[in-house]
Amino acid sequence: MIPLSLLLLLSSALALAAPTTTQTASSRIAAVTVYADSAQVTRQASVALKAGTNLVTLENLPRLMAEESLRAEGKGAGRARIAGITVKNVFLDRSKDPRVRELEDEIARLNRKVEAIEARRKALAAQRAFVDSIRVGWGERISKELGLGKPTAAELSEAVRFVGDNTGKIEEELYDAEAAKKPLQEQIAALKKELAQYRAEPLKEVRSVQVAIEAERDMKFDLDLSYLVAQASWLPAYDVRLAPDGKEALLTYRAQVWQQTGENWPQVKLTLSTASPAAGGGAPELAPWRISFYEPPRPMPYLSRNKMELGAAAPAAPPPPEATVAGAPAEDRMEPAGFVPAEVAQGSTSVQFQVAQPVDVPTDGTRAASVIAAETVPVSAEYVTVPKLSPRVYLKSTVVNRTPFPLLSGEASIFNDAVFVGKSHLKTVASGEEFDLYFGSDDQVKVKREVARVKKKGGIISGSSVTYHVTIELENFKQRPITVSLKDQQPLPGNAEIKVAVEDAAPKPSETKEDGTLVWKLELGPSEKKKVSYDLVIEYPKGRELVGLE
Repeated sequence: MIPLSLLLLLSSALALAAPTTTQTASSRIAAVTVYADSAQVTRQASVALKAGTNLVTLENLPRLMAEESLRAEGKGAGRARIAGITVKNVFLDRSKDPRVRELEDEIARLNRKVEAIEARRKALAAQRAFVDSIRVGWGERISKELGLGKPTAAELSEAVRFVGDNTGKIEEELYDAEAAKKPLQEQIAALKKELAQYRAEPLKEVRSVQVAIEAERDMKFDLDLSYLVAQASWLPAYDVRLAPDGKEALLTYRAQVWQQTGENWPQVKLTLSTASPAAGGGAPELAPWRISFYEPPRPMPYLSRNKMELGAAAPAAPPPPEATVAGAPAEDRMEPAGFVPAEVAQGSTSVQFQVAQPVDVPTDGTRAASVIAAETVPVSAEYVTVPKLSPRVYLKSTVVNRTPFPLLSGEASIFNDAVFVGKSHLKTVASGEEFDLYFGSDDQVKVKREVARVKKKGGIISGSSVTYHVTIELENFKQRPITVSLKDQQPLPGNAEIKVAVEDAAPKPSETKEDGTLVWKLELGPSEKKKVSYDLVIEYPKGRELVGLE
């Protein structure tokens, strides 16, 4: 029987004898999950592994990649194990960047177009000079031959037509040439500006990632490498279209995605997540909060010059030992295959939206728009008016978020049927929660408010008072009944000696709020008019003057 120690020795020797294969693999971005302030990028590469250790290098990865977020996984035709990940910083010569060559070629192509237009413009200028010479020559000839009865009327007409037609045609072509040259020159200027940025920074910092894979035999292996990058984000935007009957609305949920991570995302499978990886998974912990009495600073004791020199000559205390971080560096860290970090965004505290179609998101910050969802949601509509501040009646709708996902805070474009009425900012709305939206003013519902000071009393012994009579008229010109929420207000006394009362209200307010707001809920039938009136009585001590009255 072979001893266990000998078996371990033999296995170690075989491991040392296993060959190490090094290769550089081309990769593509297969999927991106975008968060509020970052993105998780997943790259895929297909490699041919040899039996033993394989060092697979993926080059030209973004500098903004967070090393601690690197994860590698994969699958192959046989057993394989991901043994480690190494990250290196690499500086590339930007003059050899393919984009530099593309810019130079495009600038040269556009310059050739500009030169062709300029050559055409010069030819037209020569033609114009020739026509001008004919016009001048004909003028001199005509002045000499008129006395001899020449030229004839037909000859004169033909000369005028020749000069006029050719002059007009040449001027038109010159104008077209200048108009065609201007957009080309603007494109050249923009390309030269981008090229200058490349030349201003001759070296470009990127990352190179080397994945160590141990394979039991030769096989094909599909490698997935994922990492987190900063400078990527998405924002929600909404279109809300109220149906003509006012009972439902079409809610279109859109997303605007942009990034400046240093790498383009061409035709990627895009997922938008409400998770925030940088925020952590747990609540913060409170540190002890201590308070004490204030103590003035103590005066420094006086030291003679000899004592100060003696103190300075004392040997300094040895510095504390440097702190060390436990754990292996990134180069030696073992990464188990099969770990899927994207699952963290699928928990109960976040929502993911997977965009149906592949999306192009360039790295220059250009916004790419995609539709997340479109849902028809129920609406409860009423009209709201505040005639003291505005002589208009506004359509307000209470919308219920019946979608299975929250509506994140964002800008909403509001449409009343097909008419755009404005923009509104939507706060975060949970699934099943109600929120209010205004769909603009309605000219078919009219409101008029009048205020008259009807009485002022000032006594020598008794107190003083002032009374305002407020009248508000509402009229519905629609052919259907509506509900109107009418809002007015009474002043709030700033002193206990000031008394404010609403008297003879017809009808009485449906609600009186603590801030002084008076609310009437009124039902108006088709072509119906209603009137609201009340007296506002303010009493105060004699000899005092009120401020803040209408």
